[in-house]
Amino acid sequence: MGMLDGKAALVTAAGGGIAGAIARKFAAEGAAVCCVDVNEETVARTVADIEEAGGKAIARICNVADEAAVKTTVDQTAEEFGKLEVVVNAAAASEPLHTVANMPLETWQEVMDVNLTGMFLVSKHAIPHMQAAGGGQFINISSTFGHIAWPQRPAYMATKGAVRQLTRSIALDFAPDNIRANSILPGAIETNRLLARTPTIEQVRAKMVPLHPIGRLGQPEDIANAAAFLASDQSSFMTGSDVFVDGGFTAV
Repeated sequence: MGMLDGKAALVTAAGGGIAGAIARKFAAEGAAVCCVDVNEETVARTVADIEEAGGKAIARICNVADEAAVKTTVDQTAEEFGKLEVVVNAAAASEPLHTVANMPLETWQEVMDVNLTGMFLVSKHAIPHMQAAGGGQFINISSTFGHIAWPQRPAYMATKGAVRQLTRSIALDFAPDNIRANSILPGAIETNRLLARTPTIEQVRAKMVPLHPIGRLGQPEDIANAAAFLASDQSSFMTGSDVFVDGGFTAV
């Protein structure tokens, strides 16, 4: 028996490292998973991994900032699985280093569109299906950079802080519908995103491990385990919460 047996889930950015691990974990725990991404190749790989392991998954290509595409994707997921109960909002853009003074408006807007507006749109169109199912769970991926400051990341930090408040808003407004919403704030997780500004993972570790008292960087599975708990009935008394999975990064 898996902790998510019989549940129907949708995971955005499921072709990526963290969300891909979440999708695989959900399927391993018994959920049917719609894997959503803009990258057809990477999301197909996630679905193939799930199917090879005996799980159930489908792939959908969708830009979360496009409302028509989001509505179609969410509705098709609920139709395919007969319901929709769990949504993981993980899609995120990461801007080049800028300060507010030199960031182009189009860069700011792109990060807002994906990280925040995309989460709003997916949630907006998923809620009616959760209500029809008698309840559900949102797991929204924020960041430790939504809690502490880091140089030259104004758009990313602004959106990740806003994710926490959007999550609380959903939690309050839809508690009567048995819909819960919680956010996860990862520390540095070993995925390709860490290589955006540093050539090798060894250099990333040398820089970042000392900032994590637990003595290592996080693995995608660390976030997947937390997400599966939040998606399950084991977390039934949790809503509107921020779950830090950061190896002590924010405790320093």
